[in-house]
Amino acid sequence: MNGGVSKAAREFELGRGTSLLIILIGIISLSADGQSPSPDKSTTSGSESLLPRKVVIPISIVNRFFPEVSREASTGHNLTEVASAKATRSVIYANSDSSKKVTITVDQYASSSDASSAYQEAVAKSKTVPGFKPVSAENFGPNAFVGTVTQGGETHIGLGALHGTLIVGVTLAGYDSTPDKIANLISLTREEENAVKTALDAIPKE
Repeated sequence: MNGGVSKAAREFELGRGTSLLIILIGIISLSADGQSPSPDKSTTSGSESLLPRKVVIPISIVNRFFPEVSREASTGHNLTEVASAKATRSVIYANSDSSKKVTITVDQYASSSDASSAYQEAVAKSKTVPGFKPVSAENFGPNAFVGTVTQGGETHIGLGALHGTLIVGVTLAGYDSTPDKIANLISLTREEENAVKTALDAIPKE
């Protein structure tokens, strides 16, 4: 992994990397270094609860948009949540040699205002990342943010979407930022939004 990405990962571990792109680059870097979180171990995440696995779409749906992805590399808490989510889930999918990754995260907050504040913080800090380039996502709605960062020849494309008390994040690593890949990223995120809504609606309310 190149020095720039490793630096981002170190900043994440120290709690400084809180933008959507940097946090997702950070978790991808940790995974590539064999440091991805285990679903059976505690993490440094500020959230107290782990969202059920079914809030994230299965690999069969990811394959429809990114057929190179062949396995689930890791799942567990989203170590890179912005602010203090009450519950999270992160799943990293990868191809056989981990040169391409699709990371999906879901962060659930106590209120829509908490989620909105965390989302706005992430968007603002993303814009300060060296090499950051925004990507138009007008057809996705006003509460979605897409951008790319290329470091050491590897491109990361991140999308964050705010929905009530939820922030859904999807990031690609190892893919070129082409119109077709961005369109597939947006379509995949729509599938994830539907999945998480269905999954959470099915959970009995206390």
